[in-house]
Amino acid sequence: MVHPHFLLHLAIILLLSKYVAALSLKFKMPPVLGMILVGILIGPSALDIVKTDVVIQWLSKLGVIMLLFTAGLDTDLQQMKSQGKVSLLSALGGVTIPFLLGFFTSRFFGLNNFSAVLIGTVLTATSVSVTVMTLIEMKKLHSPEGTTILGAAIIDDIIGILMLTFVFGLHGGGESITFSLLKILAYFVFSFLIGFFLFKPILRFTKKLNVEEGIVTLALALCFFFAWAAEKAGIAEITGAYIAGLFIGQTRHKRTESEGVETLGQSFFVAIFFINIGLETHLENISGNPLFIILVILFAVTGKMLGAGAGAKLGGLSLKQSARIGAGMIPRGEVALIISAIALTKGIFTQTEYSTTVLIVIISAILTPPLLKLT
Repeated sequence: MVHPHFLLHLAIILLLSKYVAALSLKFKMPPVLGMILVGILIGPSALDIVKTDVVIQWLSKLGVIMLLFTAGLDTDLQQMKSQGKVSLLSALGGVTIPFLLGFFTSRFFGLNNFSAVLIGTVLTATSVSVTVMTLIEMKKLHSPEGTTILGAAIIDDIIGILMLTFVFGLHGGGESITFSLLKILAYFVFSFLIGFFLFKPILRFTKKLNVEEGIVTLALALCFFFAWAAEKAGIAEITGAYIAGLFIGQTRHKRTESEGVETLGQSFFVAIFFINIGLETHLENISGNPLFIILVILFAVTGKMLGAGAGAKLGGLSLKQSARIGAGMIPRGEVALIISAIALTKGIFTQTEYSTTVLIVIISAILTPPLLKLT
């Protein structure tokens, strides 16, 4: 049901998103953190002056899709290849250890296998945006450790998306595992065939039409088509959006598409998504099992430091460099929030697991700068 004051609430959300983002940057904090916090402040956990409704939820869903589409556009495949063994080992360690810690902790506290797998998956993906912002603040972006962190963050972001695809694909529809796997495989074959053979000719044809913003419009159409096809295949829509962005990002129109999509997405849809994360958070439900929440947050931080740091050490870096890489891999963000939001919508997560994820994002973003300084 649409709230009677929907337009007023939308105006408040958009205005606050920009002001809070600017304020967050001034205090050298990630804008995503500020938007989530203001969502919590104006939502049911605090002031309760803005209500989420079906329209805001749908706009938020479009924000998720556009966010992952933009991430695909910005993924540099050549940069990923150049990172080498250290980035790969750091990413694998930074995914494996947190996943296992999250899974076994959840099982110990009585969650079923599927919910436990999702908690583990939530802990896997480093937020590239938070990591980059932290590295710039520390003036370490172009150091050997910074390069390794960025490469590993991109790799484990993709691993997180693939894990999300696999887990939700197997969960959907009550179908057999074999049939679900065949659908997932068919979708990826379909996507890669279109991406490799049709994207460039379609983009060239659209460019020749000289239609105003034609390339950006086509890019968004392809994004939504791939997201729709992914949903029909039993895969998360965000995976389809990411794949579309990944293929379009390899064309010579990347800059035009990125600028147009980012302007529309960041100024409207994505801002709604992050503030809506806060609006849908019920902090009063966090008191349900404080030991579970504390342990999951603790393992989210230490699991990344140990896993990514051990991978870097195996790759030949010094102990100090490895510790810095481990600290730089701590922040969680978009992928963790997306997994949690989808799990909440599907009824897999309760408000406790969902709110725990939000706390992980907030606390990991706050802890990263001082931990990097200490290392």
